[in-house]
Order: sequence, then structure tokens, then C-alpha cells
Amino acid sequence: MRSLYFRITATFLLIVIISIGVAFLFTNQMFKSDARGQLPGQIDSAIERIEQLYAVSAPASMEQFLQEMSKQLGQNIVAISVRGTLVRAGEGSERLMGQITREQLSNVLGGYRVSVNVNRTEEERPPAPFAIGRLVRLGNMNWAMFVQPNRFPQNSNFIWTAVTLLVTLLIVGSILILVAARYLVKPLKLMTSAARRMAEGDFTVRLPARRGDELGELADGMNKMALSLSQLEMMRQDFVSNVSHEIQSPLTSIGGFAEALRSEELTEKERNRYVSIIKQESTRLSRLSENLLKLASLDSQQHPYHPASYRLDRQLRDVVLACEPHWVAKRQTVELMMEETVLTADEDLISQVWFNLLANSMKFAPEGGKISFQLTERDDKATVRISDSGVGIAEEDRERIFERFYKADVSRDRSQGGSGLGLSIAKKIVEIHGGSIMLDPEADQNVGACFVIQLPLCPLSEGVG
Repeated sequence: MRSLYFRITATFLLIVIISIGVAFLFTNQMFKSDARGQLPGQIDSAIERIEQLYAVSAPASMEQFLQEMSKQLGQNIVAISVRGTLVRAGEGSERLMGQITREQLSNVLGGYRVSVNVNRTEEERPPAPFAIGRLVRLGNMNWAMFVQPNRFPQNSNFIWTAVTLLVTLLIVGSILILVAARYLVKPLKLMTSAARRMAEGDFTVRLPARRGDELGELADGMNKMALSLSQLEMMRQDFVSNVSHEIQSPLTSIGGFAEALRSEELTEKERNRYVSIIKQESTRLSRLSENLLKLASLDSQQHPYHPASYRLDRQLRDVVLACEPHWVAKRQTVELMMEETVLTADEDLISQVWFNLLANSMKFAPEGGKISFQLTERDDKATVRISDSGVGIAEEDRERIFERFYKADVSRDRSQGGSGLGLSIAKKIVEIHGGSIMLDPEADQNVGACFVIQLPLCPLSEGVG
């Protein structure tokens, strides 16, 4: 019952059955009406034929004559003379006699034509035809003759009956098809309207998904798509807003200090400081541009991808040593606990992941703080845990920490650098390699951040580019 195919098939069969039933009942009623319309004429013809044959043959026995006529004509006959003589012929003549009233007999003897309804019991089917009584003259005596056919006439017009049946089938079937089509098309119209609204940018549209068939699944899918598009639109707006803000801030600084350099009253020391700020802001813009281009390249899956086997533990050690001036300047301690691990991946891309995570840890760990790297190999996967002794990550920020431009510490001075793209880039690179990156759910994030990165040791069948 939950399948649209089953519902369409069942609806079609139901329409056919109902149409045939209605057409049969309608045609049957018309057939009976037509037959009843022919009945009086046939009875009158039978009575006239009895009169003519009696006049021609002049039979010696009235009872034998009427019995013979009853067999030939298929009629039940009851004849009552003006003298009260009763003659019956036919199997149903006794029942017919029981239905004739004195008033009807008097009317017939008085020269009137009467109709007699012959009732049957409830068990008897079909209903009996009615009888007609007329005054006839047989020989030299008047008789009240009541004649009833054994059954309704069956010589109804076949072509008319067939045409009536087909036309009724067509009309009833068409009406039911229109009703069923409206039931099936209504949700499709709603979906078309919803799709048109989504195409125009309205992602708040929701469809009723109470049906259990394919249309219900489609409506549920469109609701989920609308929700996803709504979220994507919000992310796009946030992205544009964040990019604009990230670009506007250094451009404002560059413009302001460039204008200040025009002043002839500046000392050489001030001039050098302004130039240094302009260079620093230009570097921020350049770094932001590079990160945006890298994200766009990674998203398009056209970024160069060159997997090769190398020692992951050595790569981590080299990254830590390359950043030594920065963590030494903050009197931070970096601890390495690593197993010898060979990884097949794009070394340059994976190196970017470690630089971004280490830079993040150095930024948030306090002076004299501690940063820890732990590398283990298990189940054909390399697992790297990077933790620090910083301020940690609040519960409400954990779900969004990998979003682009999202910054958990909104109060952080922008002079410390960072655009909120580092973790997004790291996550994208790890996913390209078939791995995963997440916050360690078992670690206490209130006393420092702990990231867990898992990478497959074997090369992937597909890469980027």
C-alpha cells in the first residue's frame, strides 16, 4: 500500500470494476424498461391471435384450445365467461387467477382494458411480467381474458444496449479517472510550485510529507534539500560577509597609513613604523588570498595531487623544528611521542595540515605552555593526536570549529593573525586523503584543545586532480 505503483494499479482496477458495475446496472435497467415497453403490445397481439385462431378453427373444447395456445405463445391464460365459466391454461395460470380481483373482472367484462400485477415470493427470481385483461368474443359468447407472458421479452435492440453500455463505461470511467488524477496530480503541483519557489531563492518552503509512497519520499527529499539549500545560503552569506570583513580591515589600515605617509611632519621612526604596518597588512591580504584560492582549488577537486610514500614521523619532526623560533619565543614546550610510520599521501598537502594545527596550538597556548604530538599506527591507519594547554574550546563552539572564517575566540586581537581558514583547509585536505579530523571527544576541552587526525596508510585509488 505504500508504493505509488501499487496505488495507481489498484486505482485503475477499482475504476474499471466500478465503471463496469455502474454500466451493467444502468444498462440492465434500460433493458428492463425497454422490455416492459414491448410487453403490452406483445400481449395484445397474443390476445388478437387467440381470437382469430378460435374463429378459424372453432374448437370443440375451450380448455384444450387455450392449453394449445398457451404452449405455442408461451403465455399464461385465464378466461372467465359472462356466465362465470372459468378456463385456465399454463403453469402460472393458477397464480394469475389468484391475483385477479372482482373489480378488475367487472371492469374487463364492462369492456375496459386492465393491467394485473403478478407478485412472486422473495425467493423467486426474476420478477414476473404483469398480465393484461381484455374483453374478447369467442364463438357466440363474451369472455374476460387475462393473458400473462411466462417471461419478459428478450428481443431488445442489441446495438442500442451495447452502445448504452459503452457510453456509460466511458462517462463513469472518465469521471473516476479525473477524480483519481486530481488526487495524484495535486501533490505534484505542490512540488512544482515548491521547486519554482526554491529556484527563485525561497528556501523556507516545506511540503507535507505524510504520504508513505514515492511522492511522500520525494516531498521529504525536497524538504531536506530546501533545508540544506537554506543552510548553504546562510553559509554563503556568512562567507561573503567574513571575506569582505577580512579584506576591508587590512585595506582600511593600508589606506589610512598610506595617507599618513604623505605628511612631511613624520619622523623617520614613524615613517618606518607605518611602512611596517602597511607591509604586515599586505602580507595578511596575501595570505588570505592564498588560503581562499587553495580552498577553491580543493573544493573543485582540481588541486594537484601527487601521492608518495614517506616517513610521517620525520615530517612531524621537521614541521616542529621549522616552527621552533615561534614556540621558543613564547617559551613553550613541544613534546613528540611518535612511532616510525610510513604513509602514502601528498606530502606537501599533509604538511599544510600539521603547520595549520601547530600554528593554532601555538597561538592559543599561553607562554610557558605545552604542546604535544602523539603518532600511533593501528588497523592500517595512522593516528595523530595534537593537544595543547591553552584555554580550550567551549561546548557551543565545537560543532562549528571547522567552519570557514569561524573563530571561537572572537575577542582575539586581529594583530595576532589568522583568518579562520586554517582548520577548514586542514579538514578539507584530510578528507581528500580519505581520513578524518575531529576534536577528541574523550579529552577535556576546557583545559586545552586536542585534535585527532586519522589517515589511511595505503594509497587511495582516487585523488584530487
